[in-house]
Amino acid sequence: MKNAITALIVIIAVVLGIWFLVSRSNPVSAPAPEGEPLFSPVATTTSATSTPSEAAASTTASIPNIKEITVTGKSFAFSPAIITVKKGDTVKVTFKNSGGTHDFVIDEFGVRTKRIQGGAEETVEFTTNKTGQFEYYCSVGEHRAMGMRGTLIVE
Repeated sequence: MKNAITALIVIIAVVLGIWFLVSRSNPVSAPAPEGEPLFSPVATTTSATSTPSEAAASTTASIPNIKEITVTGKSFAFSPAIITVKKGDTVKVTFKNSGGTHDFVIDEFGVRTKRIQGGAEETVEFTTNKTGQFEYYCSVGEHRAMGMRGTLIVE
């Protein structure tokens, strides 16, 4: 009976330890305040035959870093106004238009959505192959000059 209790305590401790390691390796972030850098962590899965640290190492090496970002276009502004990613990331931007006719353009990466009407959305995907700060903007009429632009920072 004493050995069974000890074994149960050891099993519980191991399960809690694994849960703690896995939950720390996959943080969930809240949306960034307006004007703050925005990025989304990538969810990973682990194999039942590997330890959490082995699984994290093999997952990082084999899966590209994908950043999913939602950008909202409104009257002559984008939200968020700043997006920060890493060089080599695959960036998936879902552009949601909240009103009027707008598009989403980043010249340096060849990114351009169609011009869409209010209530519509379009998704574009690209890989960041260079570092620096790059402007994204709306190319409709004078929207860019009127402030409908933001900054993509690639570290």
